[in-house]
Amino acid sequence: MTVNAGLLMHRDLSSVSEDDLILDAVHLLYSQRLSGIPVVRGDWVLVGYLSEKDILAAATPTYLEMLAKSSFLDDSEGDLIKRLKNIGNLSVSELMNRDPIFVRPAESIMTVVDLMLRKGLKRLPVVDGRKLVGVIDRGAFCEFLMEGAQFHDTL
Repeated sequence: MTVNAGLLMHRDLSSVSEDDLILDAVHLLYSQRLSGIPVVRGDWVLVGYLSEKDILAAATPTYLEMLAKSSFLDDSEGDLIKRLKNIGNLSVSELMNRDPIFVRPAESIMTVVDLMLRKGLKRLPVVDGRKLVGVIDRGAFCEFLMEGAQFHDTL
């Protein structure tokens, strides 16, 4: 038996749609302790990915925005809080990554590890055809070490 992405993935299909509000997506991320979430259409086709990093990047003023203010250090924290509050009313489609990185169920675990490390990913959607079938997170490898005894004899 080959250990591949399909074997390591979690079949929990927590996801959001492009039309959902960022605030609702944040509630889902927080309640399920996720760092990011796939964005799917009604037919489970993966169309994007929304991460905590995407949300924080949108809330953080750019360097040019900071320079445009005459006293950019005085109230930068207040600006960040205002921006975070305003972001909640945006749709997921406005902040999501429209070109998400994903793997197929048959991908080797070396491909998965390589992508996660090179790209700094905490979670990676698993797609069969174009449909979301699962997600691999970094913890899946630790889980495999702890619970994967049944696979050790076949490797």
